[in-house]
Amino acid sequence: MRTSIGFRELPIAIVAATVLLAKVANAQQHNVPSAHHAFSDVAQQVKWLEDPERDKWQKPDEVVAALGLKPGETIVDIGAGSGYFTRRFAKAVAPDGKAIGLDIEPGLVDYMNSQAKKLGLANYEARVVKPDDPGLAPHSSDVIFMCDAYHHIENHVEYLKRLTPALKQGGVIVLVDFKKEKLPVGPPPEHKVARQQAIDEFSRAGYRLDKEERFLPYQYMLWFVPAGATADMRS
Repeated sequence: MRTSIGFRELPIAIVAATVLLAKVANAQQHNVPSAHHAFSDVAQQVKWLEDPERDKWQKPDEVVAALGLKPGETIVDIGAGSGYFTRRFAKAVAPDGKAIGLDIEPGLVDYMNSQAKKLGLANYEARVVKPDDPGLAPHSSDVIFMCDAYHHIENHVEYLKRLTPALKQGGVIVLVDFKKEKLPVGPPPEHKVARQQAIDEFSRAGYRLDKEERFLPYQYMLWFVPAGATADMRS
């Protein structure tokens, strides 16, 4: 997963230190932390992830509204980073719901948990997870959300298969990631996953595309449900 996993990165397949350093420099050029290595400077990561300029193109309020979260639901934010979305989710599912931020970077998880306390969000928690396993309990999640994280996961199909048991009846996975083209934000095109590739990989993992939103200027936003589901019960 990203640096966490999303805006967050960590190209595990890259073993040469020189290549890794080049990726870091490239990510910094795009104002996005390279996520496959664990930055020690959490403050710098948070600065990148919480840049007010991000709000203009990430449209967090519109994303949250599109999810249609309901009080009492549980949403899991994979590659949550600084909790940019997670804290918003916690407010949307309050008071009885839960927002869980997962990341592979312990420093960012500590930051998220400290923010949860600072903001008085008792239903917001963060956990450190493995890059290849989110460690979710069976039937524990109404929504699994990944923003700018998918292209940092190494084996997409196998990872997605691990998510299936965690979904509750009617549960969905929502994927937001950068379009595979040259953009003013995000990683370079060669590090992105094209929309159709993501759809194909979800299909191979046993999901089908259920819904799509197109209001994000630089990213696609896709809803997936297990292939056997008759409909998105969240509609």
